[in-house]
Amino acid sequence: MTSVGELKAQKYIETESKRHNEEIKKLRTENARQIEVESKTGENEIKKIKTDYDARVSNLKNETEQKLVEIRDRQSKSVSEENQRMEQELMNLKKTHEEQKSEIKVAQQNEINEMVESHKTTLENARQKFLKEKSKFNV
Repeated sequence: MTSVGELKAQKYIETESKRHNEEIKKLRTENARQIEVESKTGENEIKKIKTDYDARVSNLKNETEQKLVEIRDRQSKSVSEENQRMEQELMNLKKTHEEQKSEIKVAQQNEINEMVESHKTTLENARQKFLKEKSKFNV
C-alpha cells in the first residue's frame, strides 16, 4: 500500500504536470500566433519589395527602350545624311570624269588634226619635190 505522503506527492506531480502541460500549450499557441503574425509581416514586406523591384525594372526597361528609339532615330538620320552626301559625291565624281573625258577627246582630236595637217604638209612637200625632180628629167 501506498502511504499518504506518496499519494500527496503523486497528486502534486500530476497537478504540476497538468499545469506544466497547460503552460506549454499556452506558450505553443502564443508562439504559433506570433509566428503567423511575423510570417504575414515578412510576406507583406517581401510583396512590397517585389512590387518596388518590378516597378524599377519596368521603369528601367521603358527608359532603355526610349533611349534605344532615340539612338535608332539619330542613326537613321545620320545614315540618310551620309547617303545623300555620298550620292552628291558620286554625282560630282561622274561630272568630273565626264569633263576629263571631254578634255581628252578634244586633246586627241587636236592631235589627230595636227597629225593630218602635218601629213598633208609632208605629202605636199614630197609631191612638190617629186614634181621638181620630175621636171628636171623631162627637160
